[in-house]
Amino acid sequence: MKNLKEKPFHSDTDLLKIYRMASERVKYLRDIDDKLLAYNEVISYCADSKLCIKDETVKRNQILFWTYSNIGDMFIERNTHTPQADNYIYAVQYYENALEFSRSEAEKRATLEKLAHVYGELQDEKSWRKTVEQIALSQDNLYKRQAFVELADTTDDIRLQAKYLEYALDFITAENISILEKCQNTLSICARLLEIYAAAKSKTNYERVKELQKKTLELLN
Repeated sequence: MKNLKEKPFHSDTDLLKIYRMASERVKYLRDIDDKLLAYNEVISYCADSKLCIKDETVKRNQILFWTYSNIGDMFIERNTHTPQADNYIYAVQYYENALEFSRSEAEKRATLEKLAHVYGELQDEKSWRKTVEQIALSQDNLYKRQAFVELADTTDDIRLQAKYLEYALDFITAENISILEKCQNTLSICARLLEIYAAAKSKTNYERVKELQKKTLELLN
């Protein structure tokens, strides 16, 4: 009987069969390492086929997304039984691979949230912040203002606070709310930015935000 790796790749249908076989086996396996090996067979099956590597069908990408995501999840599960930094490092690698094959903003965001959690556990502030910024940018425009306001609350670094609040200002117009609420949100953000720019002695930015505040107040009146 030929090894799975030796089978020629004919279509994404073949890859789906291999994935389903692996998923079925995983249901009955207790050892996480055995489960990891089962899903890795899917990756190996594709990696050993030039046709699969070059294939760009939606189904093939979906299968690889599921596979990499499942393996990343298993390393997180493995860490609950055997806490080791390596488990998180491997999880990061597989989640990053999953991102490459994500087909929708929902899949991308879910994977980024998993990565943010892992970076938080690893206390990797730089990677965590980069990831949560990506999560905020991946939100629908209707929710980006709130996402960046919340990000501004996660740091004491006034430069980062200003960066996030400036982003928040950019997305106020995209929100499906009343003009009154948009003006109130603008004034709230402006007040915070004015404090930051006053403390940083950034005259140009202070005057720019002060002018926006003035125009917003005029609109309300």
